Amino acid sequence: MCQTNIVWFTIVLVMLSSNCIESLAHDTGFEASASSNISATDMPIFTIPSSTITGTAFGNSIMNIGPNQMREDLILAQFQAGNIPDFMRTPIPISVKAGNDTLVYWVLPDVLCVGTNTDYLRTPLNPLTARKVADLFSAVLPTKKMAYQIWQAATVKLTPSPNGPPYDSSMMSTERMVFHNTKIQTALGNKTPGELVSGQKKDVVITTGLLTYPQNVAIVGWWYPSGQMIQPLNYKSHDRFYKDYSHGIRLVNRMVTINGQWYDIYDILRNPALASFISDEGPFDATQMYT
Repeated sequence: MCQTNIVWFTIVLVMLSSNCIESLAHDTGFEASASSNISATDMPIFTIPSSTITGTAFGNSIMNIGPNQMREDLILAQFQAGNIPDFMRTPIPISVKAGNDTLVYWVLPDVLCVGTNTDYLRTPLNPLTARKVADLFSAVLPTKKMAYQIWQAATVKLTPSPNGPPYDSSMMSTERMVFHNTKIQTALGNKTPGELVSGQKKDVVITTGLLTYPQNVAIVGWWYPSGQMIQPLNYKSHDRFYKDYSHGIRLVNRMVTINGQWYDIYDILRNPALASFISDEGPFDATQMYT
């Protein structure tokens, strides 16, 4: 049996002893990708900022900006500067077993947010901007199956709290973004941030449906603690510029392990023998989604 030692610094390093079992990937003739330029120990670590801004201050600074490209660019600039809470620099490992084989991927504990540990604002983005942030930090958006696995693994499962009517373009406003964030923080109470949280937002995901509807955004989830979801997979209703207060951007590290061997998650998704670890839609090529 593979003996795994996990050492925590600001990132997670997985080191395996020489007696690890032969990997499923090797058995199926699938070798670790040599084409990826991603280091095997790269986790989605953000640039340490030279200055910080609280979520409240940032929300106020964009309050009068509509859900347009200017707002997207201003939010993106915060992530480029590294203005995120410190707890968002420590990813959480998710283990998925299939027989004797184990795939591990790493996910950030909450959806993308700007601010500090004590004052942060979750920031919905359209999937084009979300992909830019993901690429910037060697990360990917989850699949539908991964979104459910993350909910299952979450140690903090919130009860979804939609804003309610009106169901119109105001759902994309900064005001409703900030209002919903306040509701989530109230639900979290005095919990120390850093645990894996789910139930706070719907997930923006990658899916085979985007191969047919490449100009759209795919969303799923918002699970209740009971396991019932608000949002079945939907990739038909909204174009790729749409984002409302209920959308969360969850980043997953692009490099994963199978039995300790590192692989690019895009290669896993394309491989018929391996995709089922993280996809219930079969293998598919996600490399060009949201670009």
